[in-house]
Amino acid sequence: MIPERPRGTEYDELAELLPAPGDPALNPERRRVLRQHLMSEIGRKRAAAPGSPRGRRLVVWAAAPLALAATVVTGTVVVTGLRGGHEVVQSPGAVATTVGRPPVIEMKDGQFLYQRRVMTGEYTAYRGDTRVVQREDWLAVTGRREGLALTGPRPAAAARLDPEAPTTEHMAMSGGADHRELRELPTDPRQLLAHLYRETEGQGPTHEEAVFEYISGVLEPAVLVPGLSEALYRAARRIPGVVVETGVRDRIGRTGTGLALSSSGSTRPALVFDASSYVFLGVEGTTALLEIGVADRAGEPPVDSWNLGTG
Repeated sequence: MIPERPRGTEYDELAELLPAPGDPALNPERRRVLRQHLMSEIGRKRAAAPGSPRGRRLVVWAAAPLALAATVVTGTVVVTGLRGGHEVVQSPGAVATTVGRPPVIEMKDGQFLYQRRVMTGEYTAYRGDTRVVQREDWLAVTGRREGLALTGPRPAAAARLDPEAPTTEHMAMSGGADHRELRELPTDPRQLLAHLYRETEGQGPTHEEAVFEYISGVLEPAVLVPGLSEALYRAARRIPGVVVETGVRDRIGRTGTGLALSSSGSTRPALVFDASSYVFLGVEGTTALLEIGVADRAGEPPVDSWNLGTG
């Protein structure tokens, strides 16, 4: 059961508004080192907590402090002692990308969710000789029909892949999440987080990792469910061990707010969100969502979609 968090001023939102020094934004390597240090500190404090049973999942919720503590470290503001068990890394000098809020796109049971993204080749199993690829997915809205994934070298800006090109690989997509289930999720962040903790009970190396992985897996289709993107963002940042970062870039350079969680002693790339609408943009340095919509048939262009920008 998740404890009720104190009401009142949202410490975590206010933390992101703290004035930042005028140094240039951190380079990716320095960001990685600082984040890894934060993760190590979080793990060390958990390991040192009295009465922590060995070999059992332990969910730690930090007590709400009376004040925020801010420390300036080499051009970065590190805010500690926040509720939810996370810390904030704030990088100055990076201008956030604004994609706005998604339009209302209706999806019928017989249609397909269309997603177009740029990815690094290592995440796609693409056999061509290229480091950056474009991938387009058609996933059955009900999850009961076979879909399709196309992968190939990234074409010119705003262009979709040519299914007939010899460099385009085809892969059948079966299963998938029923989009109707996403529409039934609560959009109140506290209720949503409580629901996800119940749904992932007994999963993952830790319960926190299981919840974070669930959220990561539904962020793209959730873009088209009114209010769900922001709810998932606000729920994720309440997970103990989450680090919130400003000025994080996705694969095409769009800048937003990043959420990262230590996973079995390692730190994965941050999930990147639009800083104002909290729409999911992609994963730090590896993926970028370009377009999402609905299609009548697998392999055909969408009949209605939203273009998030081509970078």
